[in-house]
Amino acid sequence: RFEDDESIMVAGSYRPLEDAFRIAHTQLIRWISAETGLSEMDTYQLVTQGSRSPIANVVDANYTIMAKMPKRYLPGDVPWMGGMHDRLRAVGTAVMAAR
Repeated sequence: RFEDDESIMVAGSYRPLEDAFRIAHTQLIRWISAETGLSEMDTYQLVTQGSRSPIANVVDANYTIMAKMPKRYLPGDVPWMGGMHDRLRAVGTAVMAAR
């Protein structure tokens, strides 16, 4: 699981590429469903319509796909990853201000 300012993401690594894709998206659906209370079927529809799937690796033994869901399509009150992204941003801001 990953998070940046615009998206939450899950990496799926496996062979063939279709399995990496399936793993990434299945885990993204389960994560969003658990955090938002949406049913898995509603979350499946949401992810199907809004996600992006960049290929991250097709060179190594396993292929990697990133399943990315833009936060703009998700509820704004969910503390993704326990709010860690916001806490790290605050630490970074404090460090830069202290310079």
